[in-house]
Amino acid sequence: MLGVRSVLENPFSEVSGFIQELFVGAERGRAFGMQGAVVGLSTAVGPLLGGVLIQVFGAADGWRWVFYVNLPIGLAALVLARRLLPARHPVAKPAAEARQRGFDPVGTLVLGTAVMLILLPFLQERLWPGWQKWLLEPVGLLLIVVFARWERRAAKGIEPLVHMDLFRIREYRLGALLSLSYFAGFTAIFFTFTLFLQNGLHYTALLAGVASTPFALGSALSAAVGGRLVLRLGRAMVACGLLMVAAGLLGTMLAVHQVPGPHVGWATAGPLLLAGLGSGLVITPNQTLTLSQVPVIRAGSAGGVLQTGQRIGGAAGIATVGAVFFAHLAGSGGDWAAAFQLGMLTSTMFVLAALLVALYDLFGPGSL
Repeated sequence: MLGVRSVLENPFSEVSGFIQELFVGAERGRAFGMQGAVVGLSTAVGPLLGGVLIQVFGAADGWRWVFYVNLPIGLAALVLARRLLPARHPVAKPAAEARQRGFDPVGTLVLGTAVMLILLPFLQERLWPGWQKWLLEPVGLLLIVVFARWERRAAKGIEPLVHMDLFRIREYRLGALLSLSYFAGFTAIFFTFTLFLQNGLHYTALLAGVASTPFALGSALSAAVGGRLVLRLGRAMVACGLLMVAAGLLGTMLAVHQVPGPHVGWATAGPLLLAGLGSGLVITPNQTLTLSQVPVIRAGSAGGVLQTGQRIGGAAGIATVGAVFFAHLAGSGGDWAAAFQLGMLTSTMFVLAALLVALYDLFGPGSL
């Protein structure tokens, strides 16, 4: 079921560069808002569709049908891209000039290796026993330093994979950090909630998908609204959204404590809706603000770095929250509710870390 959500969401993350290049000003905010609404709706459809597939084809074979979901989406996207995307790219000439300088295979190899080494211990946390796997982390971070130094040097002769000057832009630097922190908490919410419902309370995959729908619907609704207001309200709206997410997650913990048993899905609907409404005011508006000062010719590179940070944050968050969740589950003799509440508290800590970044952007040195 989680796989269906991922399949439906990931293609949307790649369009941020197109939006950055094709829209300006308030139109760009509205475009990002529509993207966020579509992603929110896909987050709602994904678990439901996953539950239906498993219900129809069985637990043993239903998950395999997840991989066919891309086919109709891809075909529809090809037709729509042909009809809607402009024939002439607005930065075609600068991009052609950049290509003449040559690409950056060394930077691509170093960054790819660094991200792989950083993510592997988190992704294989439960499969690779022992602490030795975490030795890959400092090696990956060292390669990030090597990558940054190489990119600065490469920019003098070729088109680098990432222009390091991007990180001199305050809005971009803080927005990328906020995104990394938020996705560490945000991604793990569905991971622990699904485990709790299906393994702890024996919900079917379909019912577990229905239970997580309020968050997705709230996110879709507020993302569309947030995209229209982001340039007027700025980072204050993101901070407000983070507060709503934190309150919703804490409310979800309280609901699980107050209403134990099979009715948890109903009890958590309200708090998850609040968290979803907050999330829609975080992801899309933060993306708009983070990329607002980036030159259009750097939109693809800037969006790629932002998405890479989100993936790293998501993997780290799932590993951290998952470790807390399973450790408490084992230590408590199978208390799924308590393990879920502790995992949700850990997710909330990541969300509050993102809130601190937003508040620093609002009131720290260099703020307007």
